[in-house]
Amino acid sequence: MWGRKNLTFKENLGLVYFVLPFISVVENKVSLICSILFGKSKYKIKINNTIIEIPRTKFDSLRDLLACLTYAISYSLDSSGNLDISLDENSKFRISLKELSFEDANLLELLHYGSKHCANFLTDFSFTDIRKQTYRIISENDKKIIITSNGVKFFLDSIHPGNTIIETFVREIHSINPKINWNDKIVVDVGAECGDTPLYFASMGAKVFAFEPLKKHFEFFKKNMSLNPTLSEKIVPINAAIGKDEQLKFYVSGDDESGTFGASFISNNQDKNFKYELVDGYKLETARKKFGIDHIDLLKMDCKECEFYLTDDDLKDVDRIKLEYTIQNEKFKLDNLLDLLKRNGFMCSIFRHVDTNILSNRFAATIYATKV
Repeated sequence: MWGRKNLTFKENLGLVYFVLPFISVVENKVSLICSILFGKSKYKIKINNTIIEIPRTKFDSLRDLLACLTYAISYSLDSSGNLDISLDENSKFRISLKELSFEDANLLELLHYGSKHCANFLTDFSFTDIRKQTYRIISENDKKIIITSNGVKFFLDSIHPGNTIIETFVREIHSINPKINWNDKIVVDVGAECGDTPLYFASMGAKVFAFEPLKKHFEFFKKNMSLNPTLSEKIVPINAAIGKDEQLKFYVSGDDESGTFGASFISNNQDKNFKYELVDGYKLETARKKFGIDHIDLLKMDCKECEFYLTDDDLKDVDRIKLEYTIQNEKFKLDNLLDLLKRNGFMCSIFRHVDTNILSNRFAATIYATKV
């Protein structure tokens, strides 16, 4: 949404709502708010007598920056736009604000939302007795890498922090029954994105068949697998979509750097600069035969309405389902999906997984279903 050239005044007012809690760290509060309200192409922020310009298309980075400055114990900004920031007294991060790269934008988002959800981030390896929600950030060959407390690694320029780290590892929205021993269990991951969920389940011992349709996300996925060679032996990465046995036309963003949020072959959720990406598609039953998947201990789906193409035959020999849904096409109904699951012997519960979601559970939430 923020990448559109022209937002309405009402939409811009909504953007102001997101930065107001953090506005006190800015020296030019009034002019910044006015530039947001009137849709200026660049936002100018004054910090420590230094002016930084952030394009309107990177509004999320503006919000993340102001949040990080608010949370910080200390920070300094030099005349070249280099920010040194510390959220504790041990680790300091440098971010170039004048040339804000995708990697550094991801770092800002990670520090913002990680801090919000009780995570902390270290550059110092002298700490050995760390919390589960402690993450280390290192640099290797000029690339920043984030390492979870159990050793799973990701390139910071090959993730979407809100999904990859915050949802999967900090908030653990994919955690189900803690009594399950995942060793040698079979997980089918539909919508593997940057590889976070395949690596999450592989780190617990499961074998994962991971379907990711989008080329950019699949590239991120393979890069992150390369950082985790032992876990990668448990993962079968598949660049394909689940839904129909045909080549599928996905609506994707025109942003070649970050990949696409909300891409779908069913509904176009992108801005007017969207483009198409042709992807091999399979019904789940077809994919199971093609890749030799007889039994599924967990079917995890986050695939933007492709779940509505599931059939009775698809659900044979499936023990559990974790299914994230966002219903945008009016032809799809939650009741129909629940009826399919119940008809095939599943007991279903629904929970909310996104703390900013204001939609009814009838339109956006997660189903956890177990066969009884």
